[in-house]
Amino acid sequence: MIPEPNILTPEAWAEIECGGTVAVDFETFYTAAYSVAELGLWAYCHDPRFQAYLVAVTDGERTCVCAPSRFPWATIAGRTWVSHHRDFDRSVFERLQEQSAVPSGIAPAIWLCSAALCAYLQHPRDLVGAVKAVFGETLDKGPRERAKGRVPGEDYLLAAEISRYAARDALACLALWNHLERHWPPHERRLFDLTSDMGRHGLAVDWAYVRAKRLELEDLAGSIADALPWKPATSVKQFEAACERIGVPAPPSTSSADPGFARWLKKHIDSDAATWVRHMQRVRSANRTAKVLESMEARRMPSGRMAYELKYFGASTGRWSGGGGLNLQNLNRKTAEGVDLRRAIIAPPGHVLAAVDFSQIESRVLLFLAGDTEALVLFRDNPDADAYEIHARRTMGYAEPEPLKAWCDRTGSNLRQLAKARVLGLGFGCGWRKFIEVARVMAGLELSEDDSKGVVERFRDSNPRIVRLWQRLEDACEARDGDHYALPLPCTQHAPAAKRYVLYRDVHVSDEDITATVAGERVKVYGGLLAENWTQATARDVLASAWLRCACAGFVPVLSVHDELVFELPEATAEANLARIIALMETPLPWAPHLPLKVEGKLMPFYSK
Repeated sequence: MIPEPNILTPEAWAEIECGGTVAVDFETFYTAAYSVAELGLWAYCHDPRFQAYLVAVTDGERTCVCAPSRFPWATIAGRTWVSHHRDFDRSVFERLQEQSAVPSGIAPAIWLCSAALCAYLQHPRDLVGAVKAVFGETLDKGPRERAKGRVPGEDYLLAAEISRYAARDALACLALWNHLERHWPPHERRLFDLTSDMGRHGLAVDWAYVRAKRLELEDLAGSIADALPWKPATSVKQFEAACERIGVPAPPSTSSADPGFARWLKKHIDSDAATWVRHMQRVRSANRTAKVLESMEARRMPSGRMAYELKYFGASTGRWSGGGGLNLQNLNRKTAEGVDLRRAIIAPPGHVLAAVDFSQIESRVLLFLAGDTEALVLFRDNPDADAYEIHARRTMGYAEPEPLKAWCDRTGSNLRQLAKARVLGLGFGCGWRKFIEVARVMAGLELSEDDSKGVVERFRDSNPRIVRLWQRLEDACEARDGDHYALPLPCTQHAPAAKRYVLYRDVHVSDEDITATVAGERVKVYGGLLAENWTQATARDVLASAWLRCACAGFVPVLSVHDELVFELPEATAEANLARIIALMETPLPWAPHLPLKVEGKLMPFYSK
């Protein structure tokens, strides 16, 4: 499927008339510490170590591999370009233009991305994995690994090897695009571009706050570390040795999230070891947060905004995920050592931030997919109702006229917290062992084994439609033994041409379990997982539809976090614009007209929850 490269010199390439789509693939210097994965695109390309030493360009029949400054860029100007991980190659190209290594007037008509295409089709995103999955061929990444930390021009044999490697990668990229592109619908391509443009535009940041807090954290970590009788402060091995010296057994883990640690701490609360481990945890927390702030500073563009990356189709469900060494999807919801990372993201002068979020979207979608019309009617008729209260009234026997939250506050009951844990934790087949941890983390509840078993059993008894959904999906997947299982999403029913599914390839059924390949990885599949994937993928499409509607109306978000869109709105019209955005996002979907959507939005000078 991937032809052998017919490599031309830049002079020979300039003599031909190149037509159609061309693939463009840059090779750049990198090391373990200096990489896109660590620094993100903008910081990587603007680092003093940046060097793009090679470019491969192909139209499928002819390929040119040379230094970027030697390639005749005018021959492909105004044409369609495609790259695997377009945003990387585009960032390199634009940096070379800034450095005058590439003519400034050169640009494609459109620049496409075969990696995003493969991710949408739920193939592996990386080029090697995608080529293996689509064509059954193996690309050799050895030359790239051997070039790590080196500029291949210094080594003739490596230079020849990396040139052929780059040519093969460019040809593979073009082959993937030509073979698959018809399956990527226009609205999804638009979402990819919106995602990319959002990160390139970046965020307004309070840089004085970032710097001050980073310095505070570094000082704090240093002072706490000085109180420990070993260096480095976070060495678990030395901590265990110190515990042995004072006759205290070391905990099974030094992570506060580990249940075994909590039991150890309760037993040894007054020991020096307990003090030491708290110091270690604080040092780790301070260092982690300081590292995030440092990463933010490294991404400061000349405009004063912070560049970042958000990965389109970062999961097989289609949800977005963080990337580029700074995950804005995972900023602490609470302060860490007095630092609120969200506080660093601010509205630019004359604007306010509007954070607009779908309320309890996954619980609503699960009920929609399970066909629980009674619950959906309650949501529709009570748009401001608390989802946990609705759950408690329908399935947990709560019948007081008073709102559940007020009643719990007045009586000291934990019924609402239990309802929350049930809604968030049990809809996807969670067993009693796992639910003990879910209830503790999500709702602050401490359940015994018997308590957890009882809660799980009562949930399943009172939610038969959800349980039947698990079984129906598992039966359908099991029936595809030896084949692929394509779980169609509701949007496909309205627009069959889009063909949006969650795909489980190469289903294998044994006496023990069901397994399938998902985005290149072999996973165990069961009814609850299928329901979770289907729910998350549908919730993603709800957000995607809202994103597209807002952009079409002129409201382009600057950030998206899970089920939330964040906008910068002019102060003078912020209230009216927020109301318009909420109305756009709550518009009933043609493919799910009976799915009740509830959107909450608020205006703020800086980002917060």
